[in-house]
Amino acid sequence: MSELPGKVRSGPLNLRQIEVFHAIMITGSLSAAGRLLHVTQPAISRVLASIELRLGYALFERFKGRLHPTKEARKLFQEVESIQAGVNRLNDMAAGLAGHGGGLVSVVSSPSFGEWLIPAATAKFCARNPGVRIRYRPLGMDALLPQLLLGHADIAISTFKPEHPNLITSELAQGEIVCVLPVGHRLARESVIEPAMLAGEMLVGYGRDTPLGETLCDYLGPLGQAFVPAIEVRSSQTACSFVRQGVGVALVDSYGLTDALMHGLVVRRIEPAISLSVHVSHSRIEPPPSIAKAFLAQFSQIVKKELPAMTQAIVKRA
Repeated sequence: MSELPGKVRSGPLNLRQIEVFHAIMITGSLSAAGRLLHVTQPAISRVLASIELRLGYALFERFKGRLHPTKEARKLFQEVESIQAGVNRLNDMAAGLAGHGGGLVSVVSSPSFGEWLIPAATAKFCARNPGVRIRYRPLGMDALLPQLLLGHADIAISTFKPEHPNLITSELAQGEIVCVLPVGHRLARESVIEPAMLAGEMLVGYGRDTPLGETLCDYLGPLGQAFVPAIEVRSSQTACSFVRQGVGVALVDSYGLTDALMHGLVVRRIEPAISLSVHVSHSRIEPPPSIAKAFLAQFSQIVKKELPAMTQAIVKRA
């Protein structure tokens, strides 16, 4: 154990200190923990210092600007997770009581699912469960994972599989990557788009620090510099907005394809094809409540029945 020189134990930890320690362990840095808890990095640093003062030993080692949890921190984290889960249950219960006992379903997802799939599932679910409230947040993968691990969300729906030992993830259905072109583009007359056809085109794409960006980088890699996006965005919906203005072409996932979004665009399948699975994740430590499972069942029905038909109709019509 690495004891702190000149520091003595001064009492048990309070809930705020437990929350901050949990956030640091989940995110791996003081700045990320601050963003998660909506406070500044100095505030997180002060709370961490007070935690180590109360315990009398260090919880993290600092090496090359990064935090590395000590053996003691890892042991404490196992207990802290169950405490945090209990706090989240209490908050959800309190919210449910305020809503006359109808309950609360908290969902986070990759942005594409918020275009129509989750709203469609929510409409049918709320019609059958009028007393239930829905809390929904569209998030990138880097923000989605901490929300789930911290217990701020019951379920997460994502285009790529989150990797974490405290999560249980299942594959629900499959979508695909398609090519989006401005109306009148030279490639619009093609029935299928191959990577070599995109050489020389202005590409609207995604950073390599995103799962979709990494996937497409591998796909377009043989083209050399052609795989580097001329315009870098963070979501397929934003990519479509740029293409609609005629500033380039884009490869997007099919989850967000709607008549409204595709107005002024041409959609073509790509070859070789890239399939994308719909992944559903929840905490291994705190399984989702029954009402969240009911919402997931409704979402599953929408995805399996309506997603393939919508994608086929839009691609065929375009």
